[in-house]
Amino acid sequence: MDEKHEFTISWKACIRIGVTVLAVAFVAYCWGALEKFLELLLGGMLAIIAGLVIAYIVNIPLRFFEGKLPGPTGDGTRNRMLAMLLSYACAVIVVLFLLVAVIPNLIGAIIKLAEAAPSVMDSIEQNAFLASAIPPGIIEQIKSIDWEKVVMDAASWLQSGLSDSLPQILSVFGRIGACFMGIILSFWFLGEKNRLSAGVHKLVKTYLGKWADEKFSDAIAVADKCFRGYFTGAALEGCIFGTIVAIACTIAGMPDAVMLGALVGVMSLIPMVGALIGAVLGAIIILATSWQQAIIFFVLFLILQQIEANFIYPRVVGKHVGLDGMWPLIGVTLGVALFGFVGAFIGVPLTATIFRIVEADLARREQLSESERSPLEKLRDSL
Repeated sequence: MDEKHEFTISWKACIRIGVTVLAVAFVAYCWGALEKFLELLLGGMLAIIAGLVIAYIVNIPLRFFEGKLPGPTGDGTRNRMLAMLLSYACAVIVVLFLLVAVIPNLIGAIIKLAEAAPSVMDSIEQNAFLASAIPPGIIEQIKSIDWEKVVMDAASWLQSGLSDSLPQILSVFGRIGACFMGIILSFWFLGEKNRLSAGVHKLVKTYLGKWADEKFSDAIAVADKCFRGYFTGAALEGCIFGTIVAIACTIAGMPDAVMLGALVGVMSLIPMVGALIGAVLGAIIILATSWQQAIIFFVLFLILQQIEANFIYPRVVGKHVGLDGMWPLIGVTLGVALFGFVGAFIGVPLTATIFRIVEADLARREQLSESERSPLEKLRDSL
């Protein structure tokens, strides 16, 4: 090191470091109280959060109708109320479809799985080849499982996984009232979305600066593109794949073809491994009545999955996500680890958002001159 170069630190930097250390120590010391305060705060904001979520979902078809309906600027603003009514009608149709067609078949699949498990184990024991291939200890352990209790535990885990992802609230209205208020608020959010968006940008630009507003706008645009593209594509892909599986099972004479299609279609919302898990569960259900049909179903699924993976998924979901290789699986793993049940569905778009933001920042920095300092160098110089 050059002896003439002296490293000095200003008193302002010392104050900033001291305040930061004290703030971190305070948060660590009072973490329990802060956690309860945040939980209470989020619980009180449940109606607002529900309204924002509903508004974001309904805004997807709303953009389509606004693009089709005439308006003074070509964005359908004049007919926004009509576009909103059409969008909410689409949302109601989707909810009714889930309640009438998907959820009953999914519940039926879970019940049949619990009923089929003991018969499957008896069939394995009676088959000499399978009985010799599987260690006897494993068969006895599986037979000793109370499958009815397993189904009840799975149902309670599913319910707790969904409820734990939302703030626990016992307010005056309760959860039902909060969701009802959320629907009402979503109308206002969508009706005033342009004004609300302009207000948020004005706040960020005023208090954080123009640079922060540009970064915030870019990040929101990337996140919106990833989440909207992924969920619309995944839902469409799940419907297409589930319908193809149901039709193929009907042609092949499989029992409960619609239930099998619903099971595979819903599980395919989990990237990479979801459809395979659904197929394995479906094969177990069929195995209780016929092992030949179970093998035919699984082979049929593998053939259909190759068609889906090479022709449907890349065109419907892949172009919106932009993740290759093992990144989707990494996103699912991290999502489950951080957010539990809900993380299995939001892990991939969240990973895609971070991936695209970092990729864009790296591309921008590669265009800079070599004399441009890195963030670490700027931090070192500020100290």
